[in-house]
Amino acid sequence: MKKSICVLAIAGAFGNAAVAGDNVTLYGIVDIAVAYGKADGAKFTGVMRDGGLAGNRFGLKGSEDLGNGLSVVFALEQGYLPGSGGEHRAGRAFSRQSWAGLKGGFGTVSLGYQYAPGYLIPYNYQVMGGSAGFAPRSTLAFAGGYTISPGSGARFDNAIRYASPKFGGFDVQGIYAFHAVQSDDGSDPDRSDDDRYGIGATYEGGPVKAGLVYHSIGTGTGADDTQELFVGVSYDLGAVKLVGSWSRKDADGDTAADNTLFSVGAVMPVGQSGSAHLGFAKLNPRGDDNNGKSITAGYIQGLSKRTKMYAAINRLTYDDGVTYAGNPGAAVSVAVAGESANTVLAGIFHSF
Repeated sequence: MKKSICVLAIAGAFGNAAVAGDNVTLYGIVDIAVAYGKADGAKFTGVMRDGGLAGNRFGLKGSEDLGNGLSVVFALEQGYLPGSGGEHRAGRAFSRQSWAGLKGGFGTVSLGYQYAPGYLIPYNYQVMGGSAGFAPRSTLAFAGGYTISPGSGARFDNAIRYASPKFGGFDVQGIYAFHAVQSDDGSDPDRSDDDRYGIGATYEGGPVKAGLVYHSIGTGTGADDTQELFVGVSYDLGAVKLVGSWSRKDADGDTAADNTLFSVGAVMPVGQSGSAHLGFAKLNPRGDDNNGKSITAGYIQGLSKRTKMYAAINRLTYDDGVTYAGNPGAAVSVAVAGESANTVLAGIFHSF
């Protein structure tokens, strides 16, 4: 009842047209954690910038039945930082999603600022879900410059997206983004030099899940586009679920921006509503003495259908030649090249 009243109040602020749809839902996540991190002489103590399990958000999503199996759908979603009340991404009123589209038996076609395949698909093949700081693959995907990661880099501006319905356990999705620059005065670089696109496919059959993602990312210059590939698989044995992934990134030229990223992990149910998580990832850029490793052990306890408590410990280890130590992707950022960064955290997650 409270949710319906809130939706009507918010919709009323935008005029009567906003409540004409068949279904409008207010939703969100509140995830806040306290943490301690240490690397060499650097320390962090306090409330994490964002959630330990997922990014904080609130939004509106809705649909209107147009008849003949066709409906219009939309989502407007903003991120926020619970410790300070600040914006998730400065200058964006809807920093996570803002799109509208048509849905039918053919699937969904949508326009706007929206998720690329590399946002949602990797989530299923790493421990601790989409946690940017404490799923080992996510931690090093940020450091390696990947857009195939559950984070802001996998949201594309000014994009056309297609998502298919499920067929025989398979589904496919694709996106093309005109991105930031859409006007062309004939000068160099060209308007299309920052365009980007992605394709993805997933399969679910019994205990097996598999996912494939490809992104091509325009540089906005005359340099070659960056190519990214991701392959993930999980197998649920009941007593334990095994997950693993392999990624590759090829940037312009022969530099350390080219890398591979490997991850493995296990998720073990504990009782009726708990789970233990253990994962490892290794980032291997081109060149010598510049690898990064991340390992996480964590526990999540469900308190209700929508509320969880969690705790985790993460260890990042960098070779002496690492140049990306200051960008590990962790909300508690105390990484130092040639050193190990150790972080512990505990928090609470609630969805509504």
